[in-house]
Amino acid sequence: MSRAVVLIHGFGTSARLWDQVLPLLQGQVLTLDLPGFGDSPDERYSVDGMADAVQERLAGLQDFVLVGHSMGGKVAAVLAARRPVGLSGLLLIAPSPLSPEPMTAHGRQALKAAYGQPDLLAEHYRQITRQPLSENTLAQLVSDGVRASQAAWNAWPDSGSREDRASEAGRIEVPVSLLTSQDDPVISPGVVAQHLLSTYSGAALTRLTGSGHLLPLELPAAVARFIEQGASTGFPAGHR
Repeated sequence: MSRAVVLIHGFGTSARLWDQVLPLLQGQVLTLDLPGFGDSPDERYSVDGMADAVQERLAGLQDFVLVGHSMGGKVAAVLAARRPVGLSGLLLIAPSPLSPEPMTAHGRQALKAAYGQPDLLAEHYRQITRQPLSENTLAQLVSDGVRASQAAWNAWPDSGSREDRASEAGRIEVPVSLLTSQDDPVISPGVVAQHLLSTYSGAALTRLTGSGHLLPLELPAAVARFIEQGASTGFPAGHR
């Protein structure tokens, strides 16, 4: 894997989402905390604000791929639509769609109610996964949920997930690859068919089974293979 890989985590988590994937990757890998999550004090909680924060971290990278999970997938796609210099590919793992994510009002309220509540957070992560999580992994997820900014936490269900950015997909010039799970209760096969494949025309799709929504934690080896393959098949440096 010669080009750099930029890993963008999803809602409620942090750069630690990739801890089990990182040892399996070769070459230069950049992880970061999105505004309001992990150790980031940044207060740019909109989709564009998060994309701005990522773009600022790309300085000096001449050939790279963006990898986004869940909420980070929408952020990565919006950034890819800006056609940043050096971008060679877009790899999306169980991504939130560019169109409004189909969440029920009850689901949005339940997500907001879980903020800062360890028991509710633990139950949430058990519900959206299909592989058993170790005690340490679950504790890490809960810790990230507790330390997140409440404003950032609420911004996603209230606004970010509702934004319709589907028209921007046509501006993405690099190859797009999707990794999903047939057993994901969040980005379900129906969401994939109706909101992802219809938006990312011509994207390569890899479907897994046996994982819920947190693929980097549930099936890290499969995620690493997906990233390695995608990083090696993007556009060559200087293509544009």
